[in-house]
Amino acid sequence: MQKLPHPRYANLYGPTETNVCAYYEVEPIAPEDSAPIPIGKACANTDLIAIDANGRKIQEPGKEGLLYARGSIVMQGYYGRPKESAACFIRNPFAAGREENLYCTGDWVTIDEKGNYLFVGRKDHMIKTRGYRVELGEIEAVIVAHSAVEEAVVLAISDDQIGNTIGAIVTLSDSHSVTSPELKRHCAEKLPPYMIPEEIEFRDSLPRTGNGKIDR
Repeated sequence: MQKLPHPRYANLYGPTETNVCAYYEVEPIAPEDSAPIPIGKACANTDLIAIDANGRKIQEPGKEGLLYARGSIVMQGYYGRPKESAACFIRNPFAAGREENLYCTGDWVTIDEKGNYLFVGRKDHMIKTRGYRVELGEIEAVIVAHSAVEEAVVLAISDDQIGNTIGAIVTLSDSHSVTSPELKRHCAEKLPPYMIPEEIEFRDSLPRTGNGKIDR
């Protein structure tokens, strides 16, 4: 933005099932500012609703909820997959006197003082450990930021006492090396103690799905 200050920049948000359903016009950012850019607000002819774990709509800063979308841009369902379609829609509990569905994006969000949504983490990548809720993707991002790491996947390992322990599987860049203690120290510089992986395993490659994504 410093090199091209005149264009207007926008952060567009939306899964495939909704197309772009939210936008945020990005304001000038200082180089030292590492705060995440908001998802923003709903696009025209679209409603976004964040619902907390108790079924309440979040409307105050600091509260977190799952983000749902409704509107003409939302898909009707997955073709030939009725079970998957039913699993991603709920009846809108706030639609008094009418029946309509809400699509669950699977994204946890919070809201800022201006009413913009901010991404917190993925529903399917959220775990609890030692009483804390943890976004596994945040740990992965820190590990991959190490110069020796090519890829990383962080997994929850069930534990009866603390809910889950955290493990990581890592591949290294060519001609680079790093030890498990070194990676843990790297994580400790960016993450609180409860988010540092207890086990780190090194592999030559990570398994892939048919479309090339990491198979967890």
